Amino acid sequence: MSMRPRILLLAWFVGLVLLAVWNGFTLRLSTDLSHFLPSGTSQQDHVLLSQVRGGIAARTLLVRVHGEKPSEALADASRALAEALRGDDAFLQVANGDIAEMIGPVDETLFRYRYLIGPLDACAQALNLSALRVALEARLSELASGVALLDRQSLPADPTACYRQFLHSLIPRQAPSRQHGVWLSPDSRDALLVVVTSAMASDLNAQRRAVERIQDAFAALSQGDALTLELAGPGYFAVGSETRIKTETQALSVAATLAVTVILVLAFRSAALVLLGMLPLLSGVMVGAALVSLLYGEVQGIALALGITLLGVALDYPVHVFTHLPGNNPKRTARVWRALMLGMLTSVIGYGALAWTSFDGLSQLGIFAAAGLSTAALTSRYLLPALMPAGYRLPERRWLASLSATLPQWTPRVGIWLLLGSLAGLGLTLMMQGSPWESDIRRLSTVPKAEIDKDRLIRAQLSAPDVARLLYAVSDTETDVLERLETALPDLMALQEQGLIDGFNSIARWLPSPREQEARRASLPERSQLIERLSVANADLPFRLERFAPFLDAVEDSRTLAPLQVAELANGLIAVPAAMLLQRLEDRWLGLVPLSGVDGAASEVALQDLAEHHGLHYLDLGRGAAELMDGFFSETLGKLVITAILIALVLAIALRSSRRLGRALLPIGITLVMTFMLVLIVQGAANLFHLVSLLLVAGLAIDYSLFLNRAFEDDADRRCTLFSVSLCAASSFAMFALLALSAIPALQAIGFTVAAGILLAYFTSLLLAKSEPLG
Repeated sequence: MSMRPRILLLAWFVGLVLLAVWNGFTLRLSTDLSHFLPSGTSQQDHVLLSQVRGGIAARTLLVRVHGEKPSEALADASRALAEALRGDDAFLQVANGDIAEMIGPVDETLFRYRYLIGPLDACAQALNLSALRVALEARLSELASGVALLDRQSLPADPTACYRQFLHSLIPRQAPSRQHGVWLSPDSRDALLVVVTSAMASDLNAQRRAVERIQDAFAALSQGDALTLELAGPGYFAVGSETRIKTETQALSVAATLAVTVILVLAFRSAALVLLGMLPLLSGVMVGAALVSLLYGEVQGIALALGITLLGVALDYPVHVFTHLPGNNPKRTARVWRALMLGMLTSVIGYGALAWTSFDGLSQLGIFAAAGLSTAALTSRYLLPALMPAGYRLPERRWLASLSATLPQWTPRVGIWLLLGSLAGLGLTLMMQGSPWESDIRRLSTVPKAEIDKDRLIRAQLSAPDVARLLYAVSDTETDVLERLETALPDLMALQEQGLIDGFNSIARWLPSPREQEARRASLPERSQLIERLSVANADLPFRLERFAPFLDAVEDSRTLAPLQVAELANGLIAVPAAMLLQRLEDRWLGLVPLSGVDGAASEVALQDLAEHHGLHYLDLGRGAAELMDGFFSETLGKLVITAILIALVLAIALRSSRRLGRALLPIGITLVMTFMLVLIVQGAANLFHLVSLLLVAGLAIDYSLFLNRAFEDDADRRCTLFSVSLCAASSFAMFALLALSAIPALQAIGFTVAAGILLAYFTSLLLAKSEPLG
């Protein structure tokens, strides 16, 4: 190698190193999976996405401690683990069934406001004469039977047990079996806990830290060596999925790299050329990552991984250079450069459709792939030729002449009939299967069946309700949301009594609206009136009236209180459920009523009628997610159609012949239709990853078609093109066929789609190719 190529190679290498260093210091990888959720347009979309990203169900971890130990030992372990986690800021709530821990010490704010927010029958309505008499008799009976010290101490200030009844209202109606004061499984072999994380469900780094803290806390237990810890829940599964994806991707990447390297070394018989051919791909990755980082401030990890996969077509560019450059025929190389640049331009336009979507993750992916692909093509065109070893000659391949001579040549008419047949087959498949799009995101799960079964078992042991359906209210003010939820309470209770729902959770049960609190405050008796009632109610009872001075003071104080607001509940007893059920949605307030046991059309109709009557909205999270995904597919398909028309126009301008345009587009159309039909037949429906893969298939099909349909200088030129396209197809097929063996649905979908597309694109382009006369 002379001095000039060495300087160029060194400059290129230094440029890559500088880009790598810059990316290393500035690039911030994001594990936020919500980047791959559409932004949504309607209010329901925003509510749905807020729950997917940070809702109760998404942030809940289920914990099971198992061991062949007495139930008392399991209960002790549960309390020790819960105590270790409760002081950690990573968790909003740690519940293990311990009523004392759940209720905790007296919440001074709630105790003070008990007559404005507590159950009516034990609080505001319990201050009339007959109710006071019943309450005092009940307290006397409790004292005779031996009540807890806490109740004895609170008696002078709370003779109607208002605060106690308020605490009881916080206990879920559906709860696991309790033994020794904590939740244990029915067979007493498992201690159960429920943990709600502080971080958003889509923040995988935070979810991973939360999982690790639970595992570390368990390991620190003195009994840890005799017990086993099991976790379940969306956050735990997401962390495990990320680990599985990384592990399998690395293994498959190594295998694919080795396979492609072996193929290229055998084809070119030059390890130096193969290493040189990696530089455009590395350049594309570095430039793409830097550009996305500059535009977005971070790079989504999955977008980066998929982007590198999409850049698989960039491996074709060095192959074309190494195949056609030896001999240095200016006319031949000029046509090669034109086909290479045209293929790059149309692929970049195709990837631009991803940058045009409402998914931040897909937008990043489109920009990364487009920038990387153009970089790889330009460096292959303008830098690689100068670095080719002097005097290099392509090894003789006798099989090329035989293949070229024996290949049948299909006429365009045969291709048109094949395209029509493919469209008919696709139409028949769509008629049989219905919608081609997979809108159930659970079908993309990377969670092993054993983990799913464990999750179901723990949920059954916990009697965990289904929170996939909910009612919600959105308004500009907290007060309006509370009033709507409050008016719906009686009807919800009626539905529960009728068996149309098993249960519900509403903040209106614990925090009445300001209007309701004011009404309760106005109903409270004056001090003199209450003294008179209390004196009559205490007739023939042994209580000393002067002992009830704290009670009289509390009621009198309640008559002057301003309504309790959500903000005043922070860090208190009901801070966590309040934050979950009444939260900010951008600049508005969102009130949620999670529902359990909604089963059947009658239940849904009743809930929809209730929602309409009270100004609420009914949302099925699963159905809403499906509608959101369907909307995304419809939107994206429209953009892809526009993109396809734009690509066809670019090809028409470049090829300057309707006959040549038709011959180039025919194998591309056949490939895409048949690949899509295969996806539907084999995999049942097309998901997000299939759609991304079809863009890569389109890019490869354009590349093969343009090269095999260009005008050839002579038979040697035709054989070189056949060799380069065959080598490109073989190396790409090896890479994606290995990916198709993955057990991870997303990787398997990409691998199967692209591998099938490569075979179809190669053979249809080859059989429909016809060299153009020189002109």
